[in-house]
Amino acid sequence: MIVNKVLHIIPDSTVNESNLHLGSTKDFRGHTEYFHARSIPFDELAVKDRSDNYLLHTVKTLDLSQYRVIFFELALYPKTMRFIRKHFPTIKLITRSINADFYHFLHYFMGSIKYFRYRLSLKAPFKSIKYLRFTVKYLWLAVQHLFLDFRCARLSDYILSIVEWEKENYWRFLVSKTKIKNLPYFLPFKYENEVVEILKKDQCICLMSTSTGPLPLLQDALFNFNHLVEKLGTNNPEWSFFITGDMSRLQLTYPSRVSLTGFLDNPFPLLVESRAMAMLSNLGFGFKTKLLDAIKSKCYTLVPARLFARLPEEIKLYCIVVDLPSVESFRQALAYSKRPFPAGDPNALFKGKAFAVLDEIFEENKN
Repeated sequence: MIVNKVLHIIPDSTVNESNLHLGSTKDFRGHTEYFHARSIPFDELAVKDRSDNYLLHTVKTLDLSQYRVIFFELALYPKTMRFIRKHFPTIKLITRSINADFYHFLHYFMGSIKYFRYRLSLKAPFKSIKYLRFTVKYLWLAVQHLFLDFRCARLSDYILSIVEWEKENYWRFLVSKTKIKNLPYFLPFKYENEVVEILKKDQCICLMSTSTGPLPLLQDALFNFNHLVEKLGTNNPEWSFFITGDMSRLQLTYPSRVSLTGFLDNPFPLLVESRAMAMLSNLGFGFKTKLLDAIKSKCYTLVPARLFARLPEEIKLYCIVVDLPSVESFRQALAYSKRPFPAGDPNALFKGKAFAVLDEIFEENKN
């Protein structure tokens, strides 16, 4: 495959070691793996604070004539794209989307409203006001990202959705379907090496983020998990329950059966010894990258029905639906997770599909 160099635009969070296991980092590094696998020469440009102005200033200092393709991770840079379109019209512009951001930030707003009372503090009223400002800001961000998605999609030669659902239910309303390709997420090879097989324990974990506190979407999953474990009471005493991440900012009490691990540098040691991972929220879009982490670790994922409906068919076999208000449904899901784990490797399937899509795109850019 012969192409001139690719300029790979990534946010600076990608090169921060503390974000090594962040879902977006893993997605972007999958594309890096593709460039290496296909011997495609590329340069990497990390954008400070995801700033379009910063990127525009930087690309003006580069010799862009050496690049045949510019691959943007995230639809955030319309000013830069417009500059390249005007001055280097032969360069192909490709944009990767990890979420249907308009829907995604609406769900941030909904989740923030739903749990606002847990952020209220009479001892620190200004923190409560700050949280209210963030809640309103999510609504503005939904509108802002809708326009960003629209502008970037129109300026791109291709927009790469992360799941088929978003291709059919979001992107086709913003841009011609001929520009949209579904590029599945896959767990890069460097992460697969972290998975080792060990003896399973009867434990269920709720994975939070590497951020400084649970965002509204994860917070919803946390509260649902916490509620169901609390309703479980002393039943199923053989089971242990864990929550990862920094929970200090939440005014929340936890059932005695829940253990807080704090931040984990690497989630795989806990995943590989667990039978189930709980992802108990219908909020949020994109692809939940923890799903493939869990599947690689031979760990079932407990999900609510609406999230299950949006998942790719290839991974539904490894998920167990939980009726969120029902502790009996939760108990049945725990019991089901003791069954032998299904055979198959959906990660290899997704990787093969992703490589095929990228091959098709880059074949068009041969000399």
